[in-house]
Amino acid sequence: MNPTTHLGEARRRAMDILQNCVTPHGFRASALVAGYPQIWARDSIITFLGAAATNDSTLIATGRASLETMSAYQSQRGLIQLNVNPDTGYISTENAGATDANLWYILGHYLYFQLTNDVEFLANHWASIGKALLWLEYQDMNECGLLEVPEAGDWMDLLAVRYNVLYDNVLYYAAMLAYEKLLTCLSEQTPAYQPFISPAGIHERINLLMWIDRCWVADHFADHLEKLKSIRLEWFMVYHNLGTISSRPFYLPWVAFREYGDWCDSLGNLLAILTGVADGHRTEHILRYMQQVGMAEPYPTKAIYPAIYPGESNWREYYRSRNLNMPHQYHNGGIWPMIGGLHVAALVRHKWLNEAYRLLLVLAEANYQGSEREWEFNEWIHGRTGHPMGYAQQAWSAAMFLYADYAVQTHKLPLFDDLLLAKPAEAVASEDNEFTMSGGGGPV
Repeated sequence: MNPTTHLGEARRRAMDILQNCVTPHGFRASALVAGYPQIWARDSIITFLGAAATNDSTLIATGRASLETMSAYQSQRGLIQLNVNPDTGYISTENAGATDANLWYILGHYLYFQLTNDVEFLANHWASIGKALLWLEYQDMNECGLLEVPEAGDWMDLLAVRYNVLYDNVLYYAAMLAYEKLLTCLSEQTPAYQPFISPAGIHERINLLMWIDRCWVADHFADHLEKLKSIRLEWFMVYHNLGTISSRPFYLPWVAFREYGDWCDSLGNLLAILTGVADGHRTEHILRYMQQVGMAEPYPTKAIYPAIYPGESNWREYYRSRNLNMPHQYHNGGIWPMIGGLHVAALVRHKWLNEAYRLLLVLAEANYQGSEREWEFNEWIHGRTGHPMGYAQQAWSAAMFLYADYAVQTHKLPLFDDLLLAKPAEAVASEDNEFTMSGGGGPV
């Protein structure tokens, strides 16, 4: 099939799925009743990204409805529920809470305001946004400036990510930027919560703790350790593992007391690129590594690399639950087309445009696969065989294809372009200093 025709068909099919996920209460996570009929906080806002790229008024209104549903079911303490079935009002208790629900909720409001400039909607939800932010701050149990996340307490709800988790803290940085930016759009009399940590502080802490650079290990180790100690970050992890962790071409997926995840989390690293946490040389290292080890093969993109096997230190016996997280499946190295869309977007951000277009074509091919029919836009795909294994007609798989397609066509990235413009000057200055220390941005 001609690539242009193939992409055109993929666009049409993806739009059909999004339209079939529309409800008066927001986006269902799947167009199939047997899939995920609920309004999931994270799925809804990631789907909203694709809706923003289409500029379709019905889809944008559905993104707004998702935010209203999340607000209506927010807990007294500020927790945004993992998911809600709008038909019954049932709140999921299988995974009682997820840190990233609050994070995507704040970012969803920022995205909606960027699309509509609806000050009244923002003002009506401002108290709810503040409660969501306060709840997040209480997840920083030791007041180090980063969130501490319980095991499997985010989108990787069957994988042992824990404590200072890359994905959640990159979103925390973005959400704090969004909050500051939204505040400037309201009247001067608007009450504002004063966060414990600034976006620049979160940016600095992620790069201090979760990016291990061979240059500072060799030349600046003592200074770096003292800096970690002074802001209460997990310096024991670096101190006790220096011999085996002298450098990595990606951000560590999580860091805890004297231990860390030693694999590449594609979603966390790609979001670090898109939000501006990763500067130029880190971005190049990450994207080149992902290409070298085949994280987008046979389709974009594997959740982690390498996969975790029984007997390894990062293995948990609960990975066998429902046979989901065996090696190369689900979060344990399975392929997620949703992540593939963000992978294409990150390549566009880094101006690797030919590679972005090539990967977009492969992403269309991934979404073409099906267990029962073609163009299933599956939830996830086996990391080795390329066979679909999750639910079909997944909202965020369709949405992130549309987002990636829009990025390749226009070189624009809804939400992330605006966040990058809002990047604090202190973070830019910090990156300039780190770039000099790290010796430039050549090949890994």
